[in-house]
Amino acid sequence: MSDAENALDLLSTSQTIKQTVRKHAGPEAAAEIEFQYEQRAALAQAKCSNNAPYIFYVDQTKRAHVAQGCCNSWECPRCGQIRACAEYGRVVVGAKAIAEQGQSLYFLTLTCRGADLPLEDAQANYLKWTNTFLTNCRKNCKQQGVPYYAAQVTERQKRLHPHSHIITTFCPDDVVEYGEGALLDYHTDQGVITTAARHEGLYSAWAVKNAQSAGLGPMCDLSYVRSPVGVAVYAAKYFFKDAMTTTWPKGWRRVRYSQNWPKLPQYKSPLAFPLVKIADWHRMEALGMTVYADSQQTLEAAYSRLIGCVTYKEPQVTMLTV
Repeated sequence: MSDAENALDLLSTSQTIKQTVRKHAGPEAAAEIEFQYEQRAALAQAKCSNNAPYIFYVDQTKRAHVAQGCCNSWECPRCGQIRACAEYGRVVVGAKAIAEQGQSLYFLTLTCRGADLPLEDAQANYLKWTNTFLTNCRKNCKQQGVPYYAAQVTERQKRLHPHSHIITTFCPDDVVEYGEGALLDYHTDQGVITTAARHEGLYSAWAVKNAQSAGLGPMCDLSYVRSPVGVAVYAAKYFFKDAMTTTWPKGWRRVRYSQNWPKLPQYKSPLAFPLVKIADWHRMEALGMTVYADSQQTLEAAYSRLIGCVTYKEPQVTMLTV
């Protein structure tokens, strides 16, 4: 896929996502996603902090547009919001699609070990630990003849150590159901930890043992998903809640998917190219089309590049309200 097509995918989060949330996740979740999309529209008026190139493209109605691309950085106030919308959409639409295939989904929370674990060690090794645990989960699914899907969203606990919410088809075959308030015993190197369950769920000695052997904490919270979209919205809200204000080490992956987790539909433009060199702006101008800008700052950037061109005529770029 070209850079221009990749940028278009991130810029064009589908109305389907909002409709899916409205229909399946209830009024509270719908209000949340509407608010986040309004935030995205407002921030889209800003300029990318990393100077992502502008993109020219023609949409399915044959209308031409210029938009600034997405740098993909969570730290960019503009592009972080665009990235969050794209990841949010993939988690929500993916969970719905997997459930519609007839697959059961489970909600799994993984945590780090207790106070004996320094933050530096947690940050350096957390991805390795979770990879080890999830690899065992994938093998367990294969042994059961169950397709393995997983979407993992990682955030910080109050103590700043990472923990993850995972939507997955993985469920050990030794699970035991328990109700809210049930006393659960977790065996650790420091002894037995007994805790009262805050909600009904599924206890698995296999999961607890494998989490600890991978380097994680014993608190594996596992529950059956009754509303795939509702749970996906809950997990993915982290993208907007903390993702763009929380600092992580360089290269940290805030969201990870199994290879077969469904992707969002990709928009294929009949004509699209990045506007990097003056020759690219000449090429756009030579098409003789009325071109709509995605924001005021994009409009101004287009005029500043077109003014002074040898072939300059009044640029046919019109502001498009988004």
